[in-house]
Amino acid sequence: MHSESTLHSSPVQYNYLGDHAIVLSINTSLSTNSILQIKKTTVACYALKSIYTWIKDIIPAYQTITIVFDVTGYYQSEKMEPLLFFKKELPSFIEKENAKPPVDEKTTLLQIPVCYDPQFGIDLAALAAYTKQSIETIIELHHREIYTVYCIGFMPGFAYMGKVPEAIQMPRHATPRPKVFSGSVGIAGPQTGIYPMDSPGGWQIIGKTPLPIFDPHPSKLALLKTGDQVQFYPISVKELTSFKGTH
Repeated sequence: MHSESTLHSSPVQYNYLGDHAIVLSINTSLSTNSILQIKKTTVACYALKSIYTWIKDIIPAYQTITIVFDVTGYYQSEKMEPLLFFKKELPSFIEKENAKPPVDEKTTLLQIPVCYDPQFGIDLAALAAYTKQSIETIIELHHREIYTVYCIGFMPGFAYMGKVPEAIQMPRHATPRPKVFSGSVGIAGPQTGIYPMDSPGGWQIIGKTPLPIFDPHPSKLALLKTGDQVQFYPISVKELTSFKGTH
């Protein structure tokens, strides 16, 4: 079952995700504007969460926001069907958010160093064979682009960024590696990302950054957030090993 309302000119669908979550889907193409809409709607969802303690979590993604709630707590507080409740309550919070004067946010371009040496870019040769581009061209095209952070997911601090130039796009590995090292920079289709910590992973690894991407200290946490602009720049192996930058 689903229902629709509107956010600006873009339809918003409300759908169940199991019996304890509602997914808001914003039907618009992935763009800077859609990311702004997701951010505003996320703020509206958190405003709703501050009132209703049975709302457990708010999870934004590319073009969706998932609202997770406690089923028992909900029915102790409300009588109507959850989907109808959110369809009734949330639009007014969204409208309040949309009515606020636009904030003149200066976009910060984050410069992130990457060592593209083959000992760290372990999939560069395979990527070159697949795309029929030289390794030098792959490196040039990758670091020349300015990427937008679409969303954070998979693990704490992992930023999905795009769009990777078509000439160097390659699908992820059919079988993920058991371990990809922290700081590894990868490509998967039209997106690029950085592994914040050691983990399994299937992206095509083209380099490594020495910059900490996630720090569990409460004052730091994730370096990147949705909507950020990122550009990589190449560094040597020597610069990688002697890097002193902090998050």
